[in-house]
Amino acid sequence: MFEFLLHGFPVAFALASFWSNTERKLLYLNLGLCVAIGSLLAFEQAWGGAIVIAVAGMSTSYRLIKQKLLSPIATYITLITMMCLVLTVNNLTGKTSLIETMPAFTFMAYRFGELHCKEAGLRVCMIVGSLNFTVYGVITQTWGLAITEALFALSNLWYYVKLRRAMQVSPV
Repeated sequence: MFEFLLHGFPVAFALASFWSNTERKLLYLNLGLCVAIGSLLAFEQAWGGAIVIAVAGMSTSYRLIKQKLLSPIATYITLITMMCLVLTVNNLTGKTSLIETMPAFTFMAYRFGELHCKEAGLRVCMIVGSLNFTVYGVITQTWGLAITEALFALSNLWYYVKLRRAMQVSPV
């Protein structure tokens, strides 16, 4: 039952993402997903993904608390520092295969979007990251993660298309 709940909570957050029509709601849902998926990955002993998600939650929290974007230089320095941390932990735990580093690629896409992009760019970064994490979930047979990330990619694609249509309709 506990394992079922761990797989179900991320899916519930992903379904809720279809109502994340603002950037702030998207960030709150992403933080909830970080907690839910981090717990799931830790339970499944997918440590590379769990570590990445923990650091991701900190990044999302920063964006929610500060409510501002970083400059390009600060974004790149932060991303490189975080990536070094994640890859160092992966290396120390012996998790250095391509599959075990896939969460790091998702991490890069999400963090770049959160720290440097406004809503449309954030959603594109989330789509790319979610598709990559969906593949990771399928490979590691973490089905709650795979379903969650596929739904999250779909909801972000839906809102990205809506944003693009709104930009084309309104005069610039």
